[in-house]
Amino acid sequence: MPSRCRTVLNIVVTTLFAAVVLFTVLLAYVTGYQFIHTEQHHLSFGLYGAFLSLHLFLQSLFAFLEHRRMRSPARPQHLRRSVALCIAAYQEDPDYLRKCLRSVRRISFPGLKVVLVVDGNRPEDRYMMDIFQEVMGGADQAGSLVWKGNYHSDGSVRGGVGGGGRSMVHMEEAARVARLVRGRRYSCVMQEWGGKREVMYTAFKALGDSVDYVQ
Repeated sequence: MPSRCRTVLNIVVTTLFAAVVLFTVLLAYVTGYQFIHTEQHHLSFGLYGAFLSLHLFLQSLFAFLEHRRMRSPARPQHLRRSVALCIAAYQEDPDYLRKCLRSVRRISFPGLKVVLVVDGNRPEDRYMMDIFQEVMGGADQAGSLVWKGNYHSDGSVRGGVGGGGRSMVHMEEAARVARLVRGRRYSCVMQEWGGKREVMYTAFKALGDSVDYVQ
């Protein structure tokens, strides 16, 4: 059955059921029908009270079942896919960057790679790499590298890779970046300013096919 027809059918059935319940309650009220009542009608239990009691009982039952399900041990999940989390940074607020990295550090996904690419390699950008090493475990756990250029620039004053091709030095630096990103769980690369797209390209290019998914 198409989803549109199913939606219309659900609306019609729900509306009819509500109309039947309302008509029944009104009829019981008009006729004065009561299941139980005292002699002076100080206390009575009619159809409306029965519906309310049933509604309260069902709510309590479903709440109990949901609470029981939430408290039961979670089924073990077999996560066989590898994931890399890429963070682009450009003159970030130190407190916000530190909070971001601390939040990332608490992620429990097994084997998660974290790649921070800083858009800028000037001395005043160094604080972002320092924060990364501080939060992610220092030089022992978090590898870092300052790249004079980026994948589309050799870091020269002219910008871009001259001579219609890539110099050996530029290719070696690009290979170092790839080895760092693929060989460490946490890695940080400071590169020549090139905008957010250049930062994202560096993360994607360095990771290559070493992971299944990139976030």
